[in-house]
Amino acid sequence: MLGGLDPVIIFQFSKLAGTSIGSSLSRIPVLSQIPLAVEMPPIPVYFSERLFNIVIVSAAKNVDIETSTETLATGKTPDINQKGIQSSVSINIEGNRNSIALTLLGSLVDSVYDKVTSKEYSISFLYGSTTVFRGVLHSFSSETIEGTDKLSVKIIISKGAKNPTKDNPINDVPGSNVAIPGG
Repeated sequence: MLGGLDPVIIFQFSKLAGTSIGSSLSRIPVLSQIPLAVEMPPIPVYFSERLFNIVIVSAAKNVDIETSTETLATGKTPDINQKGIQSSVSINIEGNRNSIALTLLGSLVDSVYDKVTSKEYSISFLYGSTTVFRGVLHSFSSETIEGTDKLSVKIIISKGAKNPTKDNPINDVPGSNVAIPGG
């Protein structure tokens, strides 16, 4: 707990706008573009030791950057090229295996699994300086601690640009006369 605030992980799901929503919204003159995804209400899961008997064992942020140096034939100062590889937050949690919060967390991760390909979700984590906004699930694991009623959970959330996608884009639906900007 930092400054009286409990750590929180927030799941944000969205739904790709269908043809009927797109055609209805296109008639509204104030919209400059039709939204591709409709955001659902966020679902926070608080890791409160006092309320849910959950403890954040560790939380770490890791940023990997590839750096290459290109020397010049002229002998001048070499060029430095960098490329972002990954930015991630790793969270280790321990709690009672009957905890409502851990049960909810596992269920929400199952919901994320169904939306990985369409990218209709994001996850935010706030715990002091270890924070990530609108990240994606990199990995999740949970296991029972032998000889106890405790559960150990590890979550890795990666940060990266992502936009919802669909195998059959809205503007490719036969009979659709909705113009999607950039589509």
